[in-house]
Amino acid sequence: MNTRKILIRSITYVLFGLLIVSFAIWGIGDIFRGLGQSGAVAEVGDQRIEQQDFARALSREANRLSARLGQRVDIDQLRALGIVDQVLGQMIARALFDQKAADLGLIVTEEQILRRIQREPAFRNERGEFDRSRFIQVLRQSNLSEQEYLDAVRRDILRQQIVDAISGGVAAPRTLAEALYRYRAEERIGEVMIIPNSSITDLPQPDEDSLRAFHKEFANNFMAPERRTVTYISLRAEDLVAETGVSEDEIVAAFETRKEQLGTPERRQIRQIIFNDEETARQAYGRLKEGITFEAVAQDYTGQPPVDLGLVTREDLPADLGAAAFALATGQFSDPVQSPLGWHILHVAEIEPAKEATLAEVREDLRRDLALSRAVDSLVSIANQLDDELAAGASLEEAAARLNLSVRKIEGLDRQGNGPDGKAVEGLPGDNFLEIAFTTEPGQESLLTETSDGGFFILRVDGVTPAQVRPLAEVRDQVVELWRNAQRAQRAREKAEALAARARQGVALADLAREGGYEIKKTAPLTRFERDPAKALSPLLPAKLFELSLGQVAAVSGQDAHFVVRLIDVKPADPAANETEVAALRTGLATAMRSDLIEQYIATLRNEYGAEVNRRLVEDVLATF
Repeated sequence: MNTRKILIRSITYVLFGLLIVSFAIWGIGDIFRGLGQSGAVAEVGDQRIEQQDFARALSREANRLSARLGQRVDIDQLRALGIVDQVLGQMIARALFDQKAADLGLIVTEEQILRRIQREPAFRNERGEFDRSRFIQVLRQSNLSEQEYLDAVRRDILRQQIVDAISGGVAAPRTLAEALYRYRAEERIGEVMIIPNSSITDLPQPDEDSLRAFHKEFANNFMAPERRTVTYISLRAEDLVAETGVSEDEIVAAFETRKEQLGTPERRQIRQIIFNDEETARQAYGRLKEGITFEAVAQDYTGQPPVDLGLVTREDLPADLGAAAFALATGQFSDPVQSPLGWHILHVAEIEPAKEATLAEVREDLRRDLALSRAVDSLVSIANQLDDELAAGASLEEAAARLNLSVRKIEGLDRQGNGPDGKAVEGLPGDNFLEIAFTTEPGQESLLTETSDGGFFILRVDGVTPAQVRPLAEVRDQVVELWRNAQRAQRAREKAEALAARARQGVALADLAREGGYEIKKTAPLTRFERDPAKALSPLLPAKLFELSLGQVAAVSGQDAHFVVRLIDVKPADPAANETEVAALRTGLATAMRSDLIEQYIATLRNEYGAEVNRRLVEDVLATF
């Protein structure tokens, strides 16, 4: 990784840290103030954090986190992740700033509020101008009145005034940025002798005691997963299609309704020449009008043949290009047409006419589509009947028999959906079937669960075989192989340490390598934080190079090999040669310093005003999630 990437990464972390702090101060919860009060979960001076405000802020954070993780986050997970305290802490921080602004008598003019609103991108039209109708529309979509939004903006500006006052003049000293740059960007080069684990071949046969001890010490490598015996009923619309009747009249009616969609649209083989500007495109168009071939013009202006788009429908092309291409006859070319990619001249090489579908061609497809649609409707009714049977005390088998449904039993199912043979069990319901199968108590039935494709399933756990260590006799070959690998690694490490000791006594690495038949490499210049295995050879190598003085030698461990390394060159970083990176780093440091000041100021405000939290009301909110 080069110096620039390292510095940019560092600055990104710093900026991200400040963003977190700014959200802790501002957040967006204030816009919900005034929507009703049911008791304060916290009080800061004269400021109250109402239950409803806290509930909405927590709900927004839960929704945001759920979207990022791709699954719903429940209240227990929010507690475990510290989200509950984080949201409340953010709201308290905002209240602290509000109270300080009130005590200082800070004011915000209508002009300041207007400027802030007019700068908001969400309220601008396509021309980049403030659009009041869009402003009203956005507020309506957010369920906000204009006054509520204006009050929130006013508080935001007041807080920003305080932040600017305490951190606006903060700047990082250049000497600090240069020192950090030198530390992060210094590079070192090593001469490395490689001792592969595979080079250790003189291993003895392991005795029984060694294998038993190894099997016991590394038992986690030989675990059999938890397995469950599961009985379930799966309801899928696909399974009902065959027995769902569809009349000929219904098929004909569907055909007449969807005739245009069922046919094959017109397709054209389009070629194009793309130009950077209109003037050049017009010049090329003029040459085409003179009779120069499309291929020749493309070659003259782009140095390449025309771009062949193949056979495309009108809908395959951007609207303007599609309109131009489908207005041409075979062999014709278009006027220059603009798109976000530039200026295009299009040429039609071939036209494949549209083809209308016949009823005979699509009858079976229509029959299946109609049957599937009807089966989906029937599925809900069947699911309700199944739920009623189970609620009345029927077992899965009894309910299935009464409703003419199939019951399936799987033995030895693991959490990955594999059977005892290690192969995936086919035909399992999708979505969270496995999760439910492994969270349902033995002997219990799950709830009837709907899947994302509109199906349903319900299951019962009939038995559980806990995860356990496979006996040595069952995994002997695996134990022997891992024991050999461990022995090779240990002996390669010992060999590297012994060779490093000889190198420290003055024996050249080249001589040691020749003696043992090992390879020697010179590393690329490495920083302290290099992680590219192609450069670093071992994750431990860069750090080791920065522990050594020039000429010193050390042994370094790796995964598939061990190393003897000698430091042969040090390349100090020169801040004067990288002004851009130093300036960026200085900006990032200043941002971090401002962040620290803001955090300290929040702590000071909390000592000044206190913050009384009503845990009972907080728990009342959490109980509603």
